[in-house]
Amino acid sequence: MDKKKLFILCVVIAVTASFVTGLFVYFYQTSKIKGNDILLGKGSYQDIQKYMEISDLEKIINDTYYRDVEQSDLVTGTLKGMVESLNDPYSVYYTEEEYREFNQQSDTDLVGIGVTAGPYQRTGHLKLERVYAGSPAETAGLAENDVILTIDGADVGGLDYESSLNMLRGPSGSSVKLTVQTGADAPRELEVARANVDAQRVTYTMLTDDVAQIAISEFNGNCVEEFKNAIQFLKDEDAKGVLVDVRGNMDGSVPDAVSMLDEILPEGLAAYTVDKENKRDELTVDADYFDLPLVVLVDGNSASAAEVFAGAVQGRGRGQVIGTQTYGKGVVQSIVDMPYSGGGVKLTSALYYTPDEKAVNGGITPDIAVSNPEGRLTFETDAQLQQALTTLGELIAQGG
Repeated sequence: MDKKKLFILCVVIAVTASFVTGLFVYFYQTSKIKGNDILLGKGSYQDIQKYMEISDLEKIINDTYYRDVEQSDLVTGTLKGMVESLNDPYSVYYTEEEYREFNQQSDTDLVGIGVTAGPYQRTGHLKLERVYAGSPAETAGLAENDVILTIDGADVGGLDYESSLNMLRGPSGSSVKLTVQTGADAPRELEVARANVDAQRVTYTMLTDDVAQIAISEFNGNCVEEFKNAIQFLKDEDAKGVLVDVRGNMDGSVPDAVSMLDEILPEGLAAYTVDKENKRDELTVDADYFDLPLVVLVDGNSASAAEVFAGAVQGRGRGQVIGTQTYGKGVVQSIVDMPYSGGGVKLTSALYYTPDEKAVNGGITPDIAVSNPEGRLTFETDAQLQQALTTLGELIAQGG
């Protein structure tokens, strides 16, 4: 018997033994003995029926289905089905192979092409949000808002964006073949090298004599220190207003986002979480902050930490949020190893809320809704950016 079959047999025996033992203990604890009769409580009998239903269905499939089915596939399907029944897109059961791929995302030996990206809302393909200066992606001619259709020949339209991003990664010096589309142009084929890119997550510049822009591509790496440098830049340039751009910022560290909010929010609440026990954990900032008119730019690919950031600014009345409805991923997640299969499970363990008690998981609704045209944008064609400049001009004229 090979190792795989032996492993499956051991799992089945272990599960069966645990099941029988569990039933006995549960049966003993929830039943009453009266004379020679055993009286089952209603709840215990119903629970036994539920577990027996799983066993019955397995037997029916094995007896009736038109072809043989691997028992391991039935076990995996049952485990995945349990998590999928939560109707939570962010809770996932991973098989051993899937879990290995998931953990590779933090493997420092694997590198990308120097981009951040998110789902393209129309087709589900991968839209480039940032192309880092000096990266292989920039050298190959890629730019923001380009859409990746295939990666090494595989259509990424049906994949979640995290899986697609992981396909871009590989050993330094290797290359990846892409099919890319810019706006309505015909798709083109590119081969892009992979390399370790020393990316600056926070960039800043003066857009006008009075208004500065701070763009945050990710809440990772040295972003907090870079944001502090950006604030010092505003002071040195005597900026009268600032727009913080978190469009396309899909992920990152919420604690880092709160540390950055500490630079621009007055003392008080930045966000809080609530778990199933209704336990509330608050994330706060102190009293020392840089006060000037503020606008935050968001879009449909502003998610997670970026939504906490924008929601805090909006919820505290500190500034205006401009753009489109954000992605809607405001969850705290726990990752647990599965002890027997080598797989794992990622579960939502709490939800984030804004200071004005709105669930981040529903997305942040902008104060001023503005959509951008398709394709690559310029300073002049970026309608959201232009609206931000108009709004900041009005706030500056009003004295903040």
